[in-house]
Amino acid sequence: MTLTVSAVIATYNRAPELRIALARLMAQTTPPVEILVIDDGSSDGTDAMMRSEFAPSRFPMIRYVRQPHNGGLILARNFGFVNTTGDCVLSVDDDSWFVEPDGLERCVAYLEANPDVAAVACNIETRDGQVYFPKGVAPFDAPWYVGCGHLLRRDAVAAVGLYMPELYRQGEEKDRCLRLLGAGHRVVALPGIMVYHDKSEKGRKPGLERFYNHRNDLIREVARCPAGMLPWRFLRSWVGNSWKNLRHGPRLTDLKVLLALPEILRIGLKHRAPVGEAAYRRWLDLAATAAPASAPQARHRATPAPAGTPSPARPD
Repeated sequence: MTLTVSAVIATYNRAPELRIALARLMAQTTPPVEILVIDDGSSDGTDAMMRSEFAPSRFPMIRYVRQPHNGGLILARNFGFVNTTGDCVLSVDDDSWFVEPDGLERCVAYLEANPDVAAVACNIETRDGQVYFPKGVAPFDAPWYVGCGHLLRRDAVAAVGLYMPELYRQGEEKDRCLRLLGAGHRVVALPGIMVYHDKSEKGRKPGLERFYNHRNDLIREVARCPAGMLPWRFLRSWVGNSWKNLRHGPRLTDLKVLLALPEILRIGLKHRAPVGEAAYRRWLDLAATAAPASAPQARHRATPAPAGTPSPARPD
């Protein structure tokens, strides 16, 4: 039985980029059976473009939903998941697309051949030349996928739950993958399947991204970390993110995170459902052995790693 695919694209004020992303997705050798575009309150003419250029009469597989206001990327992705029907859910950004015409077909084939895999992470290449995974290596177990290019098995995700909507943006992939590992599933990187991320500057605010990365890592620790490890992991996450912030020069991020501490604890405790210690340590092991594609090749494995063995991936 061939798995069916629904694609979800959340968009906000990127009409020209969205036009390209849709055209590339529909040109796949095996395109999705449905494509749901969620407009998160755009004001740049996205609505007019979708209704004129991608009208249902011309493209019946495309559904367009316009949200009344900007509710955030994570809320939009949750909306897309519960309002699609495919066996698998493809997530691409409004400025990302498969490089090869058979990229999606190969992702589906991997899930069909590996029923214990709940998510596959495509290799991401950005316009500045950054490559997320080492090219040329075999598929390997990864700690998380990248939001702009991954395919999920619906029944596995439905069992562990949707993204925490309070995260608003960023960090949702780590939390979900940790929950999938805790439920006995695998997340696998497919370095040979490339997704190009044009990484539009529209809507990107580095300071805001640093804040949400820091805040959401702490929320995840409170929600998922086993009790015996929580104090250390919470402190480790705080210090590690603070150091990354300082490397970019003096910022107010840490102060904002400190002021948000009551909210962090409230959200984390609201969603608290810790994974088992073995699964949590496995996830940490995968994350700790992550390495960028530019790292010395000696750190990478050219053959598939046996189950339980860490494999190379690139941290966010």
